[in-house]
Amino acid sequence: MLRGEKVLLRPLKRSDITNFLKWFNDPEVTQYLSMYLPMTEMAEEKWIEDAASRIQAGTHVGLIFEAIEGDSSKTIGTIGLHGINPKDHGASFGIAIGEKDYWGNGYGTEATRLILDYGFQQLNLHRIASSTLAFNERSIKLHKKVGFREEGRQREAFFRNNHFHDLVMFSILRNEWRGH
Repeated sequence: MLRGEKVLLRPLKRSDITNFLKWFNDPEVTQYLSMYLPMTEMAEEKWIEDAASRIQAGTHVGLIFEAIEGDSSKTIGTIGLHGINPKDHGASFGIAIGEKDYWGNGYGTEATRLILDYGFQQLNLHRIASSTLAFNERSIKLHKKVGFREEGRQREAFFRNNHFHDLVMFSILRNEWRGH
C-alpha cells in the first residue's frame, strides 16, 4: 500500500467490481476514458483476473485509491502503471476517478505523485508515458502539474459526444520527476 495525506493506494480486490460497474457504466465518467461500451460484471471479473496475471508477471501495477477521511476511507478511483517494460525501463500511466464528488479536489494529483514515485523509485523506471483526450482539461492540468511534458497529439483519434477529438500524448522522465 502507498499512503499520502489524502489518499491510500491499495491492491485491487474482487469486491471492487461493484465500484467499477458503477463508474464504468456512467457516461459522465467514461467520456474521458478510452472505453465506450457498457461494462458487464463478467467482463470486469475477467479484467481483474487478467490484471492479477499481469501484476504477477511484473508488467502491471493496478491499484485502487481511497480518499482518507479521518479514521475511515472511501474508494474513489483506480490508478496504475501498465505495459511495464523492464528492458526499456518504461510504462504507461492511467487514472480514473469514478466518484465525481471527488473530481478537482487534489485526490488525483496526490495519487499520481505516489504512483510516479513508486514507478521511478521502486520499479526503476526511466520513462512513464500517458495520454488524455484534448477536451479533458482536468487531466491535462494534472499531467502538467506533476511534471509530465506534452510530446504531441494524435489528431482526431477519438470519437466522443458526436465529435472527433485529439489525443494528447505526455511523458515524464526520471530526472524530470526528481526535479519536480
